[in-house]
Amino acid sequence: MHTEEIFTHSDLFGYLKDERFSAQDPAENLEGSMPTFRRIIQSGKLIPAEIVGRSQRFSSADLRKFKKSVL
Repeated sequence: MHTEEIFTHSDLFGYLKDERFSAQDPAENLEGSMPTFRRIIQSGKLIPAEIVGRSQRFSSADLRKFKKSVL
């Protein structure tokens, strides 16, 4: 007998809730280029959650909110 399990988004990706992502990760996820992603940041439409040296880190919550706003 085969039982099919149904997973929620939280079940699968809940561990990423508090993760921070480099600029490269969301650029790929949003199917855009790094220059386009940098322009989005410079325009103030997306603000890094933290800056470490020259690296910008973005929270998953901010990225989700941004993605919803452009759809």
